[in-house]
Parts: sequence; structure tokens; C-alpha cells
Amino acid sequence: MPDKQTSVIHWFRRDLRIADNTALSRAAKPGHPVVPVYILSEWRGSHHWTGPNRQHFLCGSLACLAKDLESINGRLIIRQGKAVTELRKLIKESNATALHFNADPDPFGRSVEKEVTKLCDELGVECHAHADVSLHRPDEVLTKTGQPYKVFTPYSKNWLALPKPSPLAKPSGLHTPTRLKTLRIPTVALWGLEKPTADILEPGEQAARKRLKAALGKSIHHYAARRDFPAEDGTSRISQDLRYGLLSMRTVYAEVLKARSSADKAAQASIDVFIKELAWREFYLAILHHFPNVLHEEFNPDWRGLPWDEPGKKFDAWKEGRTGFPIVDAGMRQLLATGFMHNRVRMI
Repeated sequence: MPDKQTSVIHWFRRDLRIADNTALSRAAKPGHPVVPVYILSEWRGSHHWTGPNRQHFLCGSLACLAKDLESINGRLIIRQGKAVTELRKLIKESNATALHFNADPDPFGRSVEKEVTKLCDELGVECHAHADVSLHRPDEVLTKTGQPYKVFTPYSKNWLALPKPSPLAKPSGLHTPTRLKTLRIPTVALWGLEKPTADILEPGEQAARKRLKAALGKSIHHYAARRDFPAEDGTSRISQDLRYGLLSMRTVYAEVLKARSSADKAAQASIDVFIKELAWREFYLAILHHFPNVLHEEFNPDWRGLPWDEPGKKFDAWKEGRTGFPIVDAGMRQLLATGFMHNRVRMI
């Protein structure tokens, strides 16, 4: 039978951290026990948007998140299945009165959110979707006529001029009920995948903070000059941390500004270039929000209908770093060995 005591659910998605997490902070405010949940997908074998490297990093980050939650008297509840089905069960099991989550920017995530919102309405449960993935929501950065930008430079000028939100403190305690059942932390075998051979970066919020600290102490001070050279260790290496929400954009921006305040003029100019890269990230999130068709066709209509080679020997050679073009092959071999490819090589 469900516990008589009411609770509040925090649904983890691409926000696998306890510090500076909007939805988790809001869920913890009412004083009710908080039930943190992550729902695993059910596909097996292969998937068009992920693979062993990414899933291995996810699994490791979930393990770290579970430990971090224990430090504030919480438990990570893991379920597997359709989000709306598993949340329906958990709402009843935990006698939840409210559900909090950070909104997903991609069309599939938004479609799931619509189903979950409808479920909450049906069950009489408060449903709170929070803006957390970016510093500014897509509808905050618009032209003077209220239209979305299609070009980065005017977008970035508007983005840079807007005041930025400050980081949030982590909750002091969650008091998750102990009786709720949970699955084990998964491995890639759950999806029928082999353990990756690539040397994957250390997962989890604490490792992500170490990477950010390292970047603040070194690479961003010379970012403008060194980012263009693939052989240089001149980038931040925090892209996966932002993707899985091991770091928030608020924290990254605040820490970068702090580093800038004590830097010399040359380093400040370099840091400004790095800040523009953060704006690039939000520009493309805005493009995805306003023009979701970019998932299926070229953004520029002039490029639509371009003939493509069907996957075959050439495609396999490209994947394995055997095209004969040294810079291309080096990038693909780096990706195979480390799970990472330098930004400039990705452009090529």
C-alpha cells in the first residue's frame, strides 16, 4: 500500500547533479520527503542517437549521483520503461502531491513532457516544469519584432546584454522514503551493448567540477589562440558535462566571470571568446526549439535535396579513420580511442 505521508517527486533527466539544480531545489523547498527518480529507456541493441561510450558515461554518472544524493539523506530511485507509465506508478507508491522536472529542449523530450503533464492533471498532482538547461529560455532572446534569430552574431549581442541568473545552493536534505523499490545502477549490458574500449572521461558531478576548475586555471586563459589547433590541449572538455547536466550553465558562467575578473587583458579577451562559445550552445538550443525540423532536414533550404552516398565501404572507411585524409582520419581515431573529437576536427 502507498505510504500515507505525502511526498514530492523530482524527475532527473539531463540534470544529473545535486548542486545548482532548479527543479531539485524547488522540490526540496516545501519540506516534504523528496523522491528523486531516473527512468531508463527500454531500447536494446542499437540506437541512432547514442552508443556504448555515451551510455557508459551515463551509467557512471548515475552511480555518482546516487552517492551524492545519499550525502543529503536522499535515495536515487531507478525505474525502466515509458516515463508516463513509471511516473504513474511512482506517484501512487509515494503518495506524491507534486512533480518537478527540468524541461528538455529537444522535441522528443517535449512530447514526453506533454504526456506527463496530462497524467498529473488526471491524478490531481501539481506539475512543475523548470527552465534549467540554458541561461536563457529560447523565447527570452528574440529580435525586436519578437521573431527567433537565424544568425548567430545578432543573437549573441542580445544574449550577452541580458542579465544572467545566479547559481542555486544544493538542498540540505531530501529524506527520501526507504520503502520505495529501485533497480540497480545499470551497465551498458542493459541495452545489449558491449563495454566500450575507449578511454572515457571520469563521470559524475565532482569529476565535472574538477574539469571546470582545470579549464578555469589553464585552457580558457589561452582559449582564443589555442582552440584552433587539434594537437593542443586548449579546450575545456566540459561538453559532456553540460549535456548530462553534471554542471549547470549558471555555475559555468559564474565561475568563468570570476576567473575573468582576476585575469590580465590578454586572458580576458580569450575568456570573452570562450563566453561566446557558451552563447553558441544556447543559440543552437534556440534553433532546435524554434525550428525542430532541423532534426530531419537541413536548416538552409538551399542544401536540401543534396545527394548523399549510401552507407558502404566509404562510410566504413570514414568511421574507422581510413579515408586517406590525415586530419579526418586522426579525428576519427581520436574519437574511437577516447570518445572525444576536437571541435575544429568535427567541423572538417
